[in-house]
Amino acid sequence: MKKFIPFLLIAAAIVLIPTLTSARADGLVEVVDQSVEYSFGDEITFQIEYESEQPIESITLSIHSPGLPTFVGAVSRSGAGAGDFVYAVSERPLPAFASISYDYQFILTSGEIVESPEYDFTYLDNRYNWQELIDEPFKIYWYEGEITLAQEVLDAALYGKTKTLEILEQPPDSQPIVIFIYSSAEELQSSLTTIGQTWVSGYADPARGSVVVALPPAVDQPLEIQRLIPHEIAHILLYRFLGAEFSYLPAWLNEGFASQVEIYSLPEYKLILERAYEGRDLIPFLHLCQAFPADSELARLAYAQSDALVEYIQQEYGLPGLQSLINAYDQGVSCERGVEMAFGINLQTLDQNWQRDTFAQGTLRLYIYLLGGLLLVLILALTVFIVYKTKNDPSEGDWDEHETL
Repeated sequence: MKKFIPFLLIAAAIVLIPTLTSARADGLVEVVDQSVEYSFGDEITFQIEYESEQPIESITLSIHSPGLPTFVGAVSRSGAGAGDFVYAVSERPLPAFASISYDYQFILTSGEIVESPEYDFTYLDNRYNWQELIDEPFKIYWYEGEITLAQEVLDAALYGKTKTLEILEQPPDSQPIVIFIYSSAEELQSSLTTIGQTWVSGYADPARGSVVVALPPAVDQPLEIQRLIPHEIAHILLYRFLGAEFSYLPAWLNEGFASQVEIYSLPEYKLILERAYEGRDLIPFLHLCQAFPADSELARLAYAQSDALVEYIQQEYGLPGLQSLINAYDQGVSCERGVEMAFGINLQTLDQNWQRDTFAQGTLRLYIYLLGGLLLVLILALTVFIVYKTKNDPSEGDWDEHETL
């Protein structure tokens, strides 16, 4: 069922998360109350109230988030049965919209350690007043624009989901996917400082099933929706299909596959590729196995190459070939080995074949166009010459009446 819920995260960009109260840890320490307050990108304040049957020497706080090392800090005890800890996000960044879990450890004077229950919250970007559109499994959040924007995003997400599952030959997926829409690239990038790619306009966190995109209000917004949303949805579903083996999927295949799911693709990719080929600046795919370059121009070239190579794979080997390649990496093999298992050639040969078939055809077409143009010029010149000779050569006039055969 589709639901539209406008809501305010919290006035003054502060969020308060109430959690379980009166939880007894091992019968020795009772957590009476605890809470978390934060302002996105600044500080997170953890507060706790407790009762203990035995004297407490110290309290520590452990903070966990998928993909990040566990952080442990010493809790300041502000009085009898109370303590707090301030986590500086500026010093230890956390991903936007990450699921954060945490727990307390009470070290008694006897040396015994008592652990509290585990608590959790979602690190939302509470600088904005988000609105929500729910159509399971999608939850879409935005803070600027009408509900029609969210509906267009939903339609594109449904398309991306359907097409990706068709390619992977997978049954319907009902796991939730959350999409956050920023109204400018700058606002999006301020929330993505932890990934080190502040130039991106879209980002998927497959493990958390979340997508963040920048969709500024502009004439090309519908096209950007059709490009970005299916692309990021494909990343999430690829992750769910491969599971732990997702880490073996080459970056070029991950991005190239997602580009094939787009409803609308960037037309400048073709020009970028042609210029790189002519300048001998194409990036060897061996260098695109682990990650794309951090430089924005090189990254754009990497995206264009990956899109073109996966399209070439589908044309050359068909959909079964692409499926075979993905299934090879599902066995946890290396970047080069996956290509060898699927196609019987190494990655370098696949790269060379792609360049030969893609750019040689383009060069041949160019020669044909040039020769055709030259031939047309020659025909026109010959026609003009014949007409000129016909009009000006007196020998071409009427025969003299005394002229005989």
